[in-house]
Amino acid sequence: MSSLFSRYGAIVCLLLAGCASPRTELAQVRALAAGGDALSAFGELSQRHVDSYQRSRPYLSAAQDARERLLDAQRRAAQADVARLAQAVRLYLQALGRLASTDAYDFQPELASAGAAIRAWPGSGIDDRHVSAYALLLQQLSRLGGAASQQARLAQLLRDGDAPLQALLAALDNLLMLYDKSGDNERDVVLGLLEMDIAYADTPPQRLLLVLAKSLQQSKSEEYRLAGLRHTLARRQLAALGREHARLAAALTTTEAPWTDHLAANAAKRP
Repeated sequence: MSSLFSRYGAIVCLLLAGCASPRTELAQVRALAAGGDALSAFGELSQRHVDSYQRSRPYLSAAQDARERLLDAQRRAAQADVARLAQAVRLYLQALGRLASTDAYDFQPELASAGAAIRAWPGSGIDDRHVSAYALLLQQLSRLGGAASQQARLAQLLRDGDAPLQALLAALDNLLMLYDKSGDNERDVVLGLLEMDIAYADTPPQRLLLVLAKSLQQSKSEEYRLAGLRHTLARRQLAALGREHARLAAALTTTEAPWTDHLAANAAKRP
């Protein structure tokens, strides 16, 4: 009985020790999940793209207006699905963050509250069978928790999610390129008309109109310049997000095997 007590005492100690502090990779996954700047920027730039017709409408000729009306309808029809693409990426990152949280798989309080290993007390109704059941039940609980279990589940999600995530990020990048090109076209139309107005307003009776047109021209030029920079920055942020996800997927997959082997070796030693 003493040997049985010793064996199960070792199991309980192992279970408690298995709830190790989060590995560095978990903190990196949490940082990845919290980095939603690219998605926020994408949402704002996407809405700016949808509102293109409303901004450019005062500067359009009749022919241009007819063409832009059709494009406006197409943009608005597709916007719901565009938003869903970005939302899918956001939800995935949120799930990663929850899975990598420090207490997501922390069952140490439950295991600690169970106390140390128990021993058989035949005269009181606790025999070796009950001691074994006690240890095995805690063992089942430990399999749900601990750094190894958490890392294994994260590794699987990162590995299985990497390909579809990269595809969605590529779609968002393509959309940003489209937004940038569309913004350039809008800029050319608006600034082109203002340039023409300025040329024809350069007469004494229209000096006030000239001043207003030049002021608007400067304001619009800066607006389009900043929008172009935001497109570039958002694309870089999305690319960085994709690279970091791929790196973590490879890193956790690489380190998962030793942890799994360690658990398998320990399980093989258990009675």
